[in-house]
Amino acid sequence: MSRLLAAGAALLTLLVLAAPASAEQGLWDGTKGVQHLHFQTGTIIVKPGQNSINNVIVPPSQRPKVDGFIVRARPDLTYLDGTVPPVDVIHLHHGVWLNASGTSPASPAGSVQPIFFGGEEKTVFRIPKGYGYAYKKTDMWILNEMIHNNTPNTTKVRLVWDLDFIPKSTPLAKTVTPVIPFWMDVRRGWGYPVFDVAQRSGGSDGQFTFPDDERTDPYAGGPKQNLFSMPYDGTVVAAVGHLHPGGLRDDIDVTRDGAGTKRVFTSEAHYYDPAGPVSWDVSLTASKPSWRVALKAGDTIGIHATYDAKQSSWYENMGIVLLFVAPHEAKGPDPFVTTVDPAGELTHGHLAENDHHGGKATVYPDPRKAADGAKTTEVKIKDFQFQPGDLGQMYNKARVPVIAQGTSLSFVNQDDPNVEWHSITTCRAPCNRQTGISYPLANGLAGTQFDSGQLGFGPVGASPAAQRLTWQTPSDLPQGTYTYFCRIHPFMRGAFRVE
Repeated sequence: MSRLLAAGAALLTLLVLAAPASAEQGLWDGTKGVQHLHFQTGTIIVKPGQNSINNVIVPPSQRPKVDGFIVRARPDLTYLDGTVPPVDVIHLHHGVWLNASGTSPASPAGSVQPIFFGGEEKTVFRIPKGYGYAYKKTDMWILNEMIHNNTPNTTKVRLVWDLDFIPKSTPLAKTVTPVIPFWMDVRRGWGYPVFDVAQRSGGSDGQFTFPDDERTDPYAGGPKQNLFSMPYDGTVVAAVGHLHPGGLRDDIDVTRDGAGTKRVFTSEAHYYDPAGPVSWDVSLTASKPSWRVALKAGDTIGIHATYDAKQSSWYENMGIVLLFVAPHEAKGPDPFVTTVDPAGELTHGHLAENDHHGGKATVYPDPRKAADGAKTTEVKIKDFQFQPGDLGQMYNKARVPVIAQGTSLSFVNQDDPNVEWHSITTCRAPCNRQTGISYPLANGLAGTQFDSGQLGFGPVGASPAAQRLTWQTPSDLPQGTYTYFCRIHPFMRGAFRVE
């Protein structure tokens, strides 16, 4: 989006695209009769360190006033003055706009219908000319949002979204064919649909594809959540994906009995970050305006998500694609008769809120060179510090707490367990450089990586919380100095030594 109610993710700055000459193959950009509407929530107070998921009813004042068709959506998060906060300070981990009055055969949460979503990659949802999402003013909308506060400070923000809209009462609306959103997810049906990627896992190319590269059955013998069977003939007219940092692509394949499997769409990540696929400084491709795929009832749609496994481990990842389908229509090419180009196009370039990559030298000490501190068995996480062992407390007397080889070090989160969740995640020593969107990384040495999960409590199955407050390091760590950080609040750094 990077964590959704029933899945979720994408959206910000759309490069202005000139409308193509062909009405059937263009976007609605510049079309007379299309309204450009702006909506925003009231003030949202984000608690210190908050990383929780919330559901709120979207009131009528925050939606179009009349029936019609939505043809473009661009969500974002801003401060109250309208400026966009830096992503390493506070960001929209995800927002999913859901129509509780609508239905979709591929809905991940019963009758609730996802309409569009937003994550920090900020892809813009675009439905091509001739099609639109049918909106009714009587619909009930729910906003499932997860705002990530990387700081220990209370912050006030708003979620905002721009919609391109065609009122149903206008002549232009008579040219629109309704589409239904189909939610494709590698963990479709999970309240918090995530998976982990360990560094140096996956294939020889340094990439990990879920679910293909999982060593054990990711679905525990149950239904394959990344597959969905078409209930009727239809034309897929638009597609857009969601990934977290480290993500490389979402692939959509179609399988037909007796005909094999064809790839029809790839939402590919383009990273502007000089360090590569390690941060939110990224754009994803959405389907081109002319892209169409005609499917038949019984065709199986499959989604696969690929992440980079060379530079870092990645935790709580997602792989989601939202498809917009015109039911009972077959105007596009049949992928088993005509080759469909899966390549899309970027909907925005580099965003200014992603400028702070981090990684520059700081005054933090190098814990590998620090003297031994007291022997300890427990580290308390309090006031966004690791006590003892916090790098921020080592300026004057740089001493690293020590444990005996063959024992474990216990951690306990004593901050607000319902909001201020923390992880203990290996980063390569000295792990003492400037915090940014691409530093630090979960890139400990081979054989010594660890991650505690997010220590805290939240709705079971629908939040990233580990439902516990304590965690212990592995007891078989070799001798040496270990550095770690909180991947929810990466300015938090710590160290301990095994002797």
